Amino acid sequence: MPGSGEPQGRSATFDRSVVLSQLLFGVVLVVVVFTLQLLAASRVTRPEILAGVALAFVTTGVTVFVPWHRLPRSLVMIVPVLDIVAVTLVRVGDPTSGIGLLWVFPTIWLASYFGLRGAVTAIVLTSGAVWGSEIVADREFTPASIAAVVLLPIALVFVATSAYLTSRRARAQRVLLRAQTRQLERALRRANRQEALLADVLDAVDFGVIRQGRDGSGAIMNRSYARLYGLDVGDPDSARDGVAFGEDRATPLLAEALPFNRAAAGEEFDDVVTWVPDGSGGLRALAVTSRRLHDEDGEVDGSVTVARDVTAELRAVRARDDLVASVSHELRTPMTSVLGYVDLSLEDPALPDGVRRNLQIMERNGERMLDLIGAILQGAKQTGGPEPLRREDVDLGEIVVEAVEALRPRSDERGIRVVVTAAEHVRAEVDGFRIRQVVDNLLSNAIKYNRDGGEVAIGATSDGSTAWIVVRDTGIGIPETELPRVFDRFYRADGVRQGTEHGSGLGLGITREIVERHGGTIEIDSEPGSGTTVVVRLPVAGAVGEEGADVS
Repeated sequence: MPGSGEPQGRSATFDRSVVLSQLLFGVVLVVVVFTLQLLAASRVTRPEILAGVALAFVTTGVTVFVPWHRLPRSLVMIVPVLDIVAVTLVRVGDPTSGIGLLWVFPTIWLASYFGLRGAVTAIVLTSGAVWGSEIVADREFTPASIAAVVLLPIALVFVATSAYLTSRRARAQRVLLRAQTRQLERALRRANRQEALLADVLDAVDFGVIRQGRDGSGAIMNRSYARLYGLDVGDPDSARDGVAFGEDRATPLLAEALPFNRAAAGEEFDDVVTWVPDGSGGLRALAVTSRRLHDEDGEVDGSVTVARDVTAELRAVRARDDLVASVSHELRTPMTSVLGYVDLSLEDPALPDGVRRNLQIMERNGERMLDLIGAILQGAKQTGGPEPLRREDVDLGEIVVEAVEALRPRSDERGIRVVVTAAEHVRAEVDGFRIRQVVDNLLSNAIKYNRDGGEVAIGATSDGSTAWIVVRDTGIGIPETELPRVFDRFYRADGVRQGTEHGSGLGLGITREIVERHGGTIEIDSEPGSGTTVVVRLPVAGAVGEEGADVS
């Protein structure tokens, strides 16, 4: 039941609906009476017609000024009932005018507003009004009048039924729409909560995140991203403009080379390092990664870009490498001097055998220390940029044979058998010195981490476009969990660190870098306790457009 507690909008709607329904009836009645005035002016002056018109006008006036939403809803039935009475009075005054058709309006009103109860009320009242007006008017019953008396109530029954069913259907639709509206409101509130939660989470992390839409424009940006790039967090699309430098910290990046614009163009990349102003006159290093997003249909739905401040990391790595290079360089000079004096002492023919053996042990360990210092220096040098490759026509089979002969004393010392399985004349455009370094590293590891009396197989072959260098050993092997890290500089496996063999952890890292600079690949397959297989693939004609390539 409507009352004062209803929302203002619903109250105004209910009052307006009642007034419009009554005004419609009043306008139709005025038109009918005006028509009667034109066609038969004498009929309009009859008391019954005047009373009916007056009742309709009074009812309409009252309807306009009554606040229906504050009254019980059932009281609204009075208005269409009074309309039925008004039409009845007019019909009594002029039974032949067809004014009874106006009963359709209050009938529709009652059936629509009050359901089955209103429809029954309308049918009973209008049927009674039809027969009552005929009796009061003392009309003579003829076949024509009887048909009208019977057909009009039947027509009103169908009108009331149709209005009732239509109203019921409309109410069902309104209920459904209200339910759907509530569901949408709940979904919207839930989405807003999730969006707010996502925004809070993104703002809590210390790395920058920006979401781009399908058209490449910025959609969502967290505070860290805005802080790193000096942007307004409320304007994500401003990330497409800005100043950034390449890894050399001197070359400005073009607009299309900025990570945001590359991601907007649909590109995916990992840890692209750029330098951007830090707001205090310096530069900060950002490692940027981008991934494309897809909707439930698999269509591209924008991208997400993540930026991390790696300035401290890069400075720490550079400081470490500078320290290693400096210390290694300072160690190399005295060690070279020590080995020189040891070599001079060994040339003395009067040297006692015991002293000679001690000096030979000292020489071998000194040479190993010098090799270690050289490896550390080489690793530190790689961080400052690789030296250009000096490509030439090289026989890889010859390099393999020479490496085996050079390391023969070390393998014979432990009883390890080194077999050259294939040493074809494999010609390739490579840097012979660097490839020899690759073979030495791989063969040295195969001997160093082998068991006494074990075996190493090495060979080189080619299919005309690709050359292979394969090294197999029967050594201790590498656990599967450590394989992904064996190429990391200074990394040494747990089993190796706990063993008696020493090393810098640089050999494999340098080896992979040399192979990749030649446009090749290196793969390691190993099983603990069974041995390790290393496969190096190199393009025979050399890599096209490699960085740092040079011919001399």
